[in-house]
Amino acid sequence: MKKALALLASALVILTIIGCAGTASATDGSLNLGWSLLDNYLRPGGETTLVLSIQNATPVKIYHVELSFKTGEELSLDPADFYLYSISPMSSQLTSFKIKASENATPRVAYVEITAKYRVGSVSADENELKIWVPVVIRSAPLLKVEKVEYDQDPISPGSTVTVSFEVRNYGDGPAKDLVVSLDQSAGTFVTDLSEKYAGEVAVGGSARLSFRLSINQNLSAGVYSIPILLSYWDETKSQPFSSREFAGMRVYGNINLITTLNAQDKVAAGSSGSMEIKIANAGTMEVQFLQLNVRGSSIFDEITPQSIYIGRLKSDDYDTERIYFKIGKDVAKGTYPVDLELVYQDPFGKQFTEAKTVYLNVLAKEDLNKPFEVPAWQLAIIALVIVIVIYYLWRKRRK
Repeated sequence: MKKALALLASALVILTIIGCAGTASATDGSLNLGWSLLDNYLRPGGETTLVLSIQNATPVKIYHVELSFKTGEELSLDPADFYLYSISPMSSQLTSFKIKASENATPRVAYVEITAKYRVGSVSADENELKIWVPVVIRSAPLLKVEKVEYDQDPISPGSTVTVSFEVRNYGDGPAKDLVVSLDQSAGTFVTDLSEKYAGEVAVGGSARLSFRLSINQNLSAGVYSIPILLSYWDETKSQPFSSREFAGMRVYGNINLITTLNAQDKVAAGSSGSMEIKIANAGTMEVQFLQLNVRGSSIFDEITPQSIYIGRLKSDDYDTERIYFKIGKDVAKGTYPVDLELVYQDPFGKQFTEAKTVYLNVLAKEDLNKPFEVPAWQLAIIALVIVIVIYYLWRKRRK
């Protein structure tokens, strides 16, 4: 059963290959040649495969089957000939050849002439001859690509309206006819009031420049998006349609707003050491990457450590705190002094930024630093009043 199925499958394959193209038989019906081309047409400089089926339709062997080929200057065939010593009765054999068109081949129908010489029944029988002609369609084909994409705004932000322009260039060997360019809006990245444009003909090596007005979705987050561009066109004869899908990259930016503050500090005076806590908050809509805090110093410091702190990523609506240790100079007077900081970071697209920031450190007088903590008189009065009320409340509760 398995053998029968295998034989049936093989027969179907052979019939599929040779049945769609054509066959030719000798006048006596002894030898048949079936052929098929793997491609409907051949471009100049391109190649395809010719599949031949050599079929013995007699009850005896056929000997010395020789195949020779003739092509014009625009076609070449490899291998250039074929020899088969014998083919069994009522059987067939498949063989293939590579057909190539020259680079300067003109669009037309060219022919491959195939001559088969063979002997039926014995090697000494008279030689028979069979000729067939295989038509090969040579057709120039356009090949369009999108390039030189430009936007009239940089950066592009969510909710903005921008114009995208690009070039459609023909890298094929035939002109493109009736080019229609459209934008696919289904992803929700943008909307445009004119979704397609007619560009007409694009010659070989030529290009067409087109532009579309886009309204960017205001809910987009920062990132790289693709604009799908659909190209629909015909070949030179307007008999073969083509379509392709190209993409134009679009970078959508958010905004970065790093707020740097002095979150806390130790009480310090001239000659003393302490620390301060720096808070960096990202109040923007775009993530910060490779964030680094550098302390540029202040005129009041004798020592400071660390001078550089690597923070890394800081997402939108997030913050980071870092502690810095320092020693105040011996001759620093009481007052508020600036501390210079520097933030170095990159946006998600690799662009580097450097921002200068300043926070203000409070320095006390030496006598204020060692002075014991004193509670103001008005605060003492409030505390005493609260104590009296509590005692009175407890006394009333006991009497009940």
